Amino acid sequence: MKCTPYLFALGGLLLVMGCAKSPVFCTAEFRLGIVVTVVDSITGAPPEEATLIASSRDFVDSIGPVHASQGVAGQPPTLAIGAAGERSGTYRLILRSPGYHDWTRDSVIVTADACHVHTVTLTARLQAS
Repeated sequence: MKCTPYLFALGGLLLVMGCAKSPVFCTAEFRLGIVVTVVDSITGAPPEEATLIASSRDFVDSIGPVHASQGVAGQPPTLAIGAAGERSGTYRLILRSPGYHDWTRDSVIVTADACHVHTVTLTARLQAS
């Protein structure tokens, strides 16, 4: 038997119903499929800025340049870039930052359930050019 789910909003939740299965309650939050933390491979400090390109077969997400942010209450600066919001798929990532060689990763797989993607977190350790 083929099942076509029915979607409707209830308060701040998205309710997915269909067939004889139990309803699935989804939050309304927007989740990123990929988050890359960017650091210098020697110092561990973030570069001043970076740009991330995440591409799949039929989708390209380009974010940046994103600048490093100051840490909270004495914490060191950080640089994290998110992409592929609520889009599952297999991605090729290219991260570019002035003064560094491009960092690439192929076949980064983002999965999802009935409600959201499962975020893949990576660390790009950049090598100076």
